[in-house]
Amino acid sequence: MEEICTSITLLLFGLSGSLANLTLPIIANSPIHAQPTQQVKLTLSGHTAPVRALALSPNSQVLASGSDDGTIKLWNPATGVLLRTLAGDSGTIKSIIFAPDGQTLISRSSNNIKFWNSQTGQEIREVTEKSGVNAILLTPNGQTLISASGDRKIKFSNLKTGKISQILQAETTALAISPDGKTLFSGGENGGRIRSWSINTGKQLRSFFAPANKEFSPKKASAPITLVVSPDGQMLLSGGYDDSFQSGPLIQTDGQGFKAWQIKTGKLVHNFSVGTNVDALVISPDNRTFIAGGLARQITLRDLTTGKPVMQLVGHAGGIYALVFSRDGKTLYSGSGDKSVKAWHIIP
Repeated sequence: MEEICTSITLLLFGLSGSLANLTLPIIANSPIHAQPTQQVKLTLSGHTAPVRALALSPNSQVLASGSDDGTIKLWNPATGVLLRTLAGDSGTIKSIIFAPDGQTLISRSSNNIKFWNSQTGQEIREVTEKSGVNAILLTPNGQTLISASGDRKIKFSNLKTGKISQILQAETTALAISPDGKTLFSGGENGGRIRSWSINTGKQLRSFFAPANKEFSPKKASAPITLVVSPDGQMLLSGGYDDSFQSGPLIQTDGQGFKAWQIKTGKLVHNFSVGTNVDALVISPDNRTFIAGGLARQITLRDLTTGKPVMQLVGHAGGIYALVFSRDGKTLYSGSGDKSVKAWHIIP
């Protein structure tokens, strides 16, 4: 496969219902080159409900998908062969993480975190949160699991023993971590405030805000649904709710669901609507492109620096709720409301 072109960027935007045929907002003069469905390398079918979570093993030999059907399926990402199904969770699988050993798999549903042996399919242990589990992530060294619960607690626990070493207090719906593992980002408060924390000391470092949109004044930004830090550690991306297409009285947010900041300065770089809630965010390994996934069926490439879309991938019959890149950035995997996972060959 060819290397991804350095001038393009990935973004998925979406509109539902009668709005599905509208043009992309804020990009009237930006060319978009629609690509044929032949770019789909594989379609993985087997889930009986929408796919909400994806993860690729450290050696890239296993792709895990989690669904509303309560199962996790393990696939060979090169051939599409189903390797194993992990069952035993009655709720929607909202997040999946592979530990660095490639054998331990961590899943999040509404009220629990489960640890699995991916090679045997056996459940290792379970952690239940009565207040709900809003987000999980693993530190880059693979030693600490960070989880956010509905009782405003961010817990740091040893991956092997489960022992809690630190607790931070903040309303949290989404988490992200810097590539060097030194800084944690949490968001979930009204007004869209995002906090950065020193993982070593537990002290808050900075807050990231977006100004109120005058058009929707005095509406403020929504709490993030998802957060991601760029591979170079320079930018923080946030995806949230977008009700800008509702009638006036129903609008509760600033109508701008996608935001990005320079981490070092706190400067707001992007602040706009992608036409739908942003349920998933992913940045390409080369740090040049990103996708914001939501209700749309199209996957749109958008430049990380300029925010301009230039290419679409078309093939799903439902919204895009989960996204993950291959390590080399040449393949994109997408999980959809159409119950399938697709592997896309990224062609410049």
